[in-house]
Amino acid sequence: MSFFRLKDLIRAVRVCKTATDERNVIRRESAAIRTSFKEVESQDARFVNVQKLLYIYLLGFPVQFGQLECLKLAASPRFSDKRVGYLGVTLLLDEKQDILTLLTNSLKNDMNNADDYIVGLALTTLSCVASSEVANDLADEVERLLDSPRSYLRKKAALAAVRIVRREPDLADAFVGRVGALINDRHHGVKMGGLILLEELCNYSQEALEAGRKLVSVLARQLRGLATSEPSPEHSVRGINDPFMQISLMRLMRVVARGSQEASDELNDVLTLVATLDDTASNVGTAILYECAVTALAIPSDQPLRVLAINLLGKFLANTDNNARYVALATLSAAVITEAPSVQRHRDTVLQCMRDDDISIRRRAVDLSFALINAENVKHIVNEILRVLPHIDLEFRSSMVYRLSAAITLYADSHEWHVERMLRVLSLGGSYLNARDLHKFIRLIAAQVDEGLQRRATRISFALLDRDISQDKMVIAGVWLIGEYADLLVARSQQQQAADSKAVAAAKSPGLDEDDLDILGALGRPIKESAPSEPNVPAALDLDQDLPEAIPEPADVVRLLSSISRSPVISSPARRMTLTALAKVAGRFADQPSVLSSVRTALAHHTHSMDQEVQARAVEFEKLLSNELDTVRAAVVERMPLPEYAEVPYEEYVLNPTAMRMKALTVIKRPAIQPEDLIGDGSAGGSKAATTAAAAEANKQSVVSDLLNLMDEAPAAAPSSPPPQPQQQSRMDSIADLLSSTTLSPIPASSQATSPVSESAIINNDDLGKEYSVFNEHGLKITLTPTKKPSAPQVIDLLAKFTNIGESAISDVAFLVAVPKSQKIQIHPPSGQHISVGANITQLLRVSNPSKSAIRLRMKISFTEDGQKHESMFDYSGFPASIV
Repeated sequence: MSFFRLKDLIRAVRVCKTATDERNVIRRESAAIRTSFKEVESQDARFVNVQKLLYIYLLGFPVQFGQLECLKLAASPRFSDKRVGYLGVTLLLDEKQDILTLLTNSLKNDMNNADDYIVGLALTTLSCVASSEVANDLADEVERLLDSPRSYLRKKAALAAVRIVRREPDLADAFVGRVGALINDRHHGVKMGGLILLEELCNYSQEALEAGRKLVSVLARQLRGLATSEPSPEHSVRGINDPFMQISLMRLMRVVARGSQEASDELNDVLTLVATLDDTASNVGTAILYECAVTALAIPSDQPLRVLAINLLGKFLANTDNNARYVALATLSAAVITEAPSVQRHRDTVLQCMRDDDISIRRRAVDLSFALINAENVKHIVNEILRVLPHIDLEFRSSMVYRLSAAITLYADSHEWHVERMLRVLSLGGSYLNARDLHKFIRLIAAQVDEGLQRRATRISFALLDRDISQDKMVIAGVWLIGEYADLLVARSQQQQAADSKAVAAAKSPGLDEDDLDILGALGRPIKESAPSEPNVPAALDLDQDLPEAIPEPADVVRLLSSISRSPVISSPARRMTLTALAKVAGRFADQPSVLSSVRTALAHHTHSMDQEVQARAVEFEKLLSNELDTVRAAVVERMPLPEYAEVPYEEYVLNPTAMRMKALTVIKRPAIQPEDLIGDGSAGGSKAATTAAAAEANKQSVVSDLLNLMDEAPAAAPSSPPPQPQQQSRMDSIADLLSSTTLSPIPASSQATSPVSESAIINNDDLGKEYSVFNEHGLKITLTPTKKPSAPQVIDLLAKFTNIGESAISDVAFLVAVPKSQKIQIHPPSGQHISVGANITQLLRVSNPSKSAIRLRMKISFTEDGQKHESMFDYSGFPASIV
C-alpha cells in the first residue's frame, strides 16, 4: 500500500520495531512512488512523492530514480513546487551528472522572475550544484544580480559568484569590480558574502589580490570596530560582537597580506588588539584567537606579534576542549619551522599531550615533539618519548622508533649515551627498528677501539635478553654482541675478582656481617632461568636508572642462547643468528669441555628443524665443533672485521603518516648538513607508515628509486666542498629520519644569513605574487605562485595549487620536486590528496637559493582520475630573472 501523505509515511516508519520492518516499509513505498511517477502526471502527486523521497533519502536509502521528477517540479510555476523541487535537486544531484544541464534553463528563467523569493531559490541552488558548464551559462545573470537593489538578492548572488569562481576561475575578473561595494554594504549578510567572494577571487586573480590589498585599511578599521565596540544584540554570540564577521575579516587579511610587507604593517596593531581583547573562556573566543594567531603567522608580521601568536596557541594546549588542543598542535607544528625558539617554551606541555586520551592529539603531539628536538634538549625529549613508547598506539611505534634512532644518532654527544639510548630503544620497540639502523648500531659498537664500551653493551644486552626476548631486533643485536664479545662478557676486572673471592670466603664463614652482605649485594643479581615474556609486550625500564648489567659465567651464556634458540616467539633470522652465536661462544671457551658439550647439545636440537636454513647451520656448526676440526675452529669463529657500510646518495623524502600514504617528496642534494635540518614533516625518510617493518622497508625502497630517477641530469655547478668526515657522514645519513608529520625541515640558519644585496635584487613586486602555470593535463592544472620575505631574501616560497578542471574527481595525488645542487628545497605536506571537481588543494615549496642562480625545477606528478592513474615528469624554468 502507498501512503497518501508524508506524515503517514513518517508515522509508519516510526512504529517499526526492527530495521527489517523499516526496510520493508521503505521498499514498498519506493515501489509505489516509482509506479506513480510512471502512471500519474498530476503535479500535486509529484509534489507529495518528492517530499516522501527526500525523507527516504534522509533515512539513507537510494532514491536516484526521482532526480528527473525533481527537475520537473522545479520547472513548475508555483513557488511551493519550486521550493521542494530545488531542495530535491540540491540533495539528489551533483555537478558530475549530465542531467544537471537540463536545469540550466529553469535557473535562468527563475533568475529573471519578478518574485524575489523565486530568484533566491535559483541562486541558492546554483550555489550548491553548479557545474563548469552551468557556471559559464549563468555567470552574466549572477553578475547582474550583484547590483540588485534588494540586499536579500545581493547576498545570495555573492555566494553564487563564489561557486562560479571555484568552478571557472577564468570568470573571476568579471566580479572583481563589484567586491568593493559588497564589502562596504550596510547589510550584514551582503558584507559577509562580499568578504567570502573577495577571499576566493584573490586565490585566482592577481587583479583581485591587488584590489584586496588596497582595502587593507578598510578591513583593519572594520575589525577594530568590531573588537572594541559594544556587542550588538542581533549578531553577538556569548558576549562577543559578531564573531563570524571577525573571523571572515581575518581570513581575508591572511590572503591579501601574504607576501606583502606593507599590508602586514597595517594589520599588526589590529591583530595585536584582537589577541589581547578576547579570551578562551568560550569556544567563540577560542575560535577568534585561533584565527588571529594563524593570520599573524601566515603574514610577514612583526616578531612580537608572532611570539604572541605562539603563546596563544600554547594556551590552547591547556584547554579542556580537544578540538582546541588539536588545532593548536597542528598550527605549532607548522610554525616550528620559523618560530622554533618560541615553540620550545611550550615543550613540556607538548610532551604531556603524548599521553592524552585522544588518539589524534597523541599523533600530533608525537610529531611536534620530534620537530622540537635539538642538541640542547635531545636527552630530555628522547627520555620522555621512551617513557611513552611502550604505551603508545601500535600504528605510531614504527615511525617513533625510526625517528628516535635518527635523533640519537644525530645528536649523541658521546658513544656511551648513544649506545645506551639505542639499547633502550631496542628493548622497548626493537620489533619496529629497520635493518639499516640496526646495522649502523652494530657497526658503531664494532668500530670502537676501547673494549670498555663493547663490554658494557654486551653485558647490558645479556641482562635485557635474560629479562625479555619479545623484541626481535633486540634479540638479533644482543646475540650478535654476545657471540662476538663473549670473552669480554664473562671477563671480570681485578676489583671484581677480589670481591668475588671475599664473597666466597664470607659465604663459607659461620656468620656474615653487614659489610659482607654489602659485598654480596655488589655482585649483582644471579642469572635466573628465564622464560620468554609475552610477545610484543616489552619489559619496562626505569629511565632514571642505569641499564642493568650482568656478569655471567660461560655456562649461563650458553644457557641463555640455547633458551633463545628454542623460543617460539623469535623469528627465523634471529634463530639463525643465535646458532651462530653459540658456535662463536664455543670457540671463545674451547678450553672448557662443559661449554663445548652444552653447545653441541643446543645445536643438536636444531639438526632436524623444519627450517632448512636453521637445520643447515646447526649441522655445519655441529661439524665445526667436532674434534677433527680443532685446528681450524679458532680461525673460523674469531671476531668479525668491521662491517662494511655502503654509503648511499643523500636523499630526503617525506611521507605523511597521518594519511598512511605518500603525499609529498623532495630531493635535497647538498655538500654540508646542519643539525637544524632535522625539524621536519610527518614521517620522513623511512617513517614507515605501515605497521610492519618489512612493508615499510619496501615502501621506502620504492620512494628512493623514484627520487634517484627524478633529477638525473647534471645540475648547475655548485661550490665544491671537501668530503665529510666519518662522524659527519653518519649524521648526514640520519638527517631525513626525524622528519615529522606536519612540516618539513627549515632552511638552515647559515643559508638564511643575508648578504649586502640591493633591495631591487631581493623583491620585485611586479613578478612576485603572480601565478605561473606549469602543468595542465588530464583535468589537473598546477600553478606556482612565488613570494618572498624581506627578512629572508635568499628564500623563495612557491605556493603550488592543484586545481581539478576536469569532469571527475582526482585522488592519490603525489608530487615530487627536485632542484640543482646549488639550491635547496623543502616541501610542506599538501592540504589533501583528493580533489573534487572544480576544487583545489595547495602545497608550499620553499627554495633556498644563496647562489642567486636561476630557479630550475624538475617535477613529477602522479594521480588517479576516474580510476585511471596518470604520471608525468616535466621541467619548469620559466620564472622571470628577478625571481632568484
